[in-house]
Amino acid sequence: MKPVTYLALCLAALLAGCTDSAPPPSPPAAAAGSGPIDVEVTPLQPQDWAGSVQSFGAIEALEEVDVAAELSGTVLAVHVNEGDRVAAGQLLLELDAEKRRLAVRQAENTVEQARAALDEARLRLERRRNLANRETISEEVLDNAQLNVDRASASYQTAVAALQLSQRELADTRIISPTDGAVDILSVKSGEPVQAGSRLVTLQAVGALRVQTWVSEFSVSYLRAGSPAEVYPSSMPSRAFPARIEWVGVAADRATGNFPVKLVMSSSLETLRPGMTVSVQMQTEELPGVLLLPERALVDRNRRRVVFVEPVSYTHLRAHET
Repeated sequence: MKPVTYLALCLAALLAGCTDSAPPPSPPAAAAGSGPIDVEVTPLQPQDWAGSVQSFGAIEALEEVDVAAELSGTVLAVHVNEGDRVAAGQLLLELDAEKRRLAVRQAENTVEQARAALDEARLRLERRRNLANRETISEEVLDNAQLNVDRASASYQTAVAALQLSQRELADTRIISPTDGAVDILSVKSGEPVQAGSRLVTLQAVGALRVQTWVSEFSVSYLRAGSPAEVYPSSMPSRAFPARIEWVGVAADRATGNFPVKLVMSSSLETLRPGMTVSVQMQTEELPGVLLLPERALVDRNRRRVVFVEPVSYTHLRAHET
């Protein structure tokens, strides 16, 4: 049954149903023994309604990034501490780069030698072509000159690739932050040897934050992805931060019976950090054509909340249990 139909039926039962065993109460005026009193009658009209669901949760990073070593080496310097905020492109730490600098110099020399050999091969080929035009050398000699040029060109390209690789390895000795975030875990210290692929730093990407919370099985049916929400940090309970529902879980937790809900914060906020506890107020799906009962119409009678209804076919008031 749809939520709208269920709510309308419940309200209809509220207004029409009563306990037949209890006699109808006398009107307030008759019980007092005085004259007629003024009674305010409020007709109920169908209207659109959207409520809210409140829960508690915790802030977490939208993304966790592990920064690993691209090559083996010794940590030369560490430029950040755990808890530091870092920007994309910021230097986190450095590995000893002396061997990579020597490799770059050696590769540069190899490139120069290969370039000189290629230039010489091309010059010899040009000379052989001039002699071939005067028919003073054979075609075989000309073909061998062209073959030497091709070999020299291949050697030069290999040397350039080796230089680029050594330059890349030299650059990889500087560990750079790939994103804006906060240093969560620093796994190494200065002077420590590391292996290629080992984790060096774990970053919490705080450019966007997520809130993980849980709601009951009654509330989950009224929540939809994309609906607005507000987040109130425990450290700042009077300050509301805008958010939106990103995802509503489809299966309940077996231990608690509650459903997971994830929200995304609308902007990057310097005052919020992963791990903070928060209270959350999420707007429910809008229900059209709902009969809403005003709070002032409810009366306490014998420890029960009742409402007086004026039936169309009766002239007296009758109390119905809420």
